[in-house]
Amino acid sequence: MRQERQKIRTKTPTRKAKSPSRSRTLSKTGVKKTSFAIFPILTGIVIVLFIGLGIKFYWDEAHHNPLIGKWRAETKLGILEIQFDQNSMLFFGTRTPVSYDVQEQKVIVFDDDIKVGNAYKIIDQETISTEAGGYKTVYKKVK
Repeated sequence: MRQERQKIRTKTPTRKAKSPSRSRTLSKTGVKKTSFAIFPILTGIVIVLFIGLGIKFYWDEAHHNPLIGKWRAETKLGILEIQFDQNSMLFFGTRTPVSYDVQEQKVIVFDDDIKVGNAYKIIDQETISTEAGGYKTVYKKVK
């Protein structure tokens, strides 16, 4: 009987230690680690994209207004100078808070204190004009 058992045992293949599955090998675990490294990179790209869009939006809003700058007109009364900033204008030595309504061919400047607007027609990048009291005044940009 013993011999038969030994024969049976020898005929039965011995079990080897189970090899690790492919999903657990070093090459696969390395890929999983790099996939986690991609997330911070993508997050960084998205953040940089939003910052870039914010800067572009700010730049467009700040530099879209063609009136921003200093302008000079020669009239019968003498030389008039007017300066437009982002939120104010300087005219006759007085700085006044203003807001702008930028349109295609003109910009309406609203005095925030008295809620009155004045339209400035855009002739070209270096020339604007306005009418007040029936008189047309043409301004040239000061460089």
